[in-house]
Amino acid sequence: MKKRIVIPKLLFVPVICVAMVSHHLWREDGLLNLTLDVTAFVLLAIAAVGRIWVSAYIAGRKNKELVVDGPYSIVRNPLYLFSLLGFIGAGLAFEQLTLAALFGLIFLATHLPTIFGEERFLRNKFGEPFENYVRSVPRLVPHSWDFRGPSVCQFSSSAYSRAVLDSGLILSMLLVARIIEWGQMNHLLPIYLYLP
Repeated sequence: MKKRIVIPKLLFVPVICVAMVSHHLWREDGLLNLTLDVTAFVLLAIAAVGRIWVSAYIAGRKNKELVVDGPYSIVRNPLYLFSLLGFIGAGLAFEQLTLAALFGLIFLATHLPTIFGEERFLRNKFGEPFENYVRSVPRLVPHSWDFRGPSVCQFSSSAYSRAVLDSGLILSMLLVARIIEWGQMNHLLPIYLYLP
């Protein structure tokens, strides 16, 4: 398994350990708590569906051709954009801004080097077509919605199936957060820290 996949998951462990012994500062039935819950759900759902959408365009094509259609016509790294939303949503699932920031930092620390490395690879492999693509499409944050996609898309079903499974794991963060919260509310898990 690739390091860029394993390392973030390993880094989740200490953050989830912090989540198990910490709680947010605001009221459980307050508007801020509800807002964080809803935002977490929306970000995790967008991340899960977005990663499936991106996989339909990249599965079986990655490193074989320069993919510039579908979500790749909006941003050069849509898979990582949706992953970033998922990481932040995972932190917000615990209703703590601190954990959302920690998950965001884990993403940046583990994925930015990968993004730069992939860009070097694509620049070496595809040359001028990749340079033209870089000039017209932003790296991670879309500037506009200039979507261009084919009417039919062929992809590797096994790679696409893995993406669907991974997306289910993204949504499982809500379940993990709710189980930890339930354990804390029923005094099965101690609370040592109160974090924003």
